[in-house]
Amino acid sequence: MGNQSHKAKQFLLLLLKILVVLAAIFFIVHRLTSSEELDFGEFVDVLDKYHVFSFLNISILLLLSFLNWLFEVKKWQILSSSIRRNTTKRATRESLASFTAAIFTPSRIGEYGAKSLYYLKPARRKVIFLNFLGNLSQLLATIFFGVIGMLYLLSQMELPFNIINGLLMAFLLLAPFIGYWVMRKYKWKIKGYSVEKLESSFQKIPRKVRMRAVLYATLRYLIFTHQFYFFLMIFKVDLPYLLVISAVFTTYFLSSIIPTMMIFDALIKGGFAVWIFGLLKVPELVVLVIVLAAWILNFGLPALVGSYFVLKYKPQMRHTVP
Repeated sequence: MGNQSHKAKQFLLLLLKILVVLAAIFFIVHRLTSSEELDFGEFVDVLDKYHVFSFLNISILLLLSFLNWLFEVKKWQILSSSIRRNTTKRATRESLASFTAAIFTPSRIGEYGAKSLYYLKPARRKVIFLNFLGNLSQLLATIFFGVIGMLYLLSQMELPFNIINGLLMAFLLLAPFIGYWVMRKYKWKIKGYSVEKLESSFQKIPRKVRMRAVLYATLRYLIFTHQFYFFLMIFKVDLPYLLVISAVFTTYFLSSIIPTMMIFDALIKGGFAVWIFGLLKVPELVVLVIVLAAWILNFGLPALVGSYFVLKYKPQMRHTVP
């Protein structure tokens, strides 16, 4: 009877892993083929027209994607070190597998549950907090550079600026501080944590670990934003570096403040990018192609690689050596 129960659990686990992988693949294919603004065949034609598939361009773009995910892995490796010694190989497996589970869930919720499954039950609550801390460090980097980029962009461009636009801009700049004040005053919770509890848990993480997590998040941010910049250079966008990179920073900042399913990340980012780069007279088609290509490199491919680790996943046992 016990043997049958064990086999049933193994079968259900296998079925769940297959469903997660199929769901991830379905959403990736759906993202590539369902856009009304950009046909996939047109997307490939534009990439070919601008020689994006040249050996040099592909090598640089893939290198930047690799470095992007390397620093994401290193960030998780240093954060999870407070639970157990984590190797780069193990941190890679945990990061990519959880990413595959996150790609079709709102606000990357699936990442929290999937990553915690790689740890014994008593540690899972802390895993969820550490993963939140890692995402928070990434968000802080996005807000920091995004605000700087937005302010520089505003100082360099002649925009129709009425009182409504002014109020909207002020709200966007103050939104993180307003959100913090509201959550603290009304005791709202994030992932089951109150602000006070988050602050207490945050202080328990060694300062060196927190600083290195922020460093890796910053390096990662600079890598994928400059990958976007490199795409613009391939597409012959001849504008000053500071103006272009500020527009990229602003695009990521505005898109980051809207919670959404990761599968729609390119749609949200694409809408903001078209608007912002439209102010710089960059063709809409070029912007949409770049946004989708960057999504494939930094979201689609890692999710496919993570599918392998999902299928190889085995439940953590008490006797498992950490």
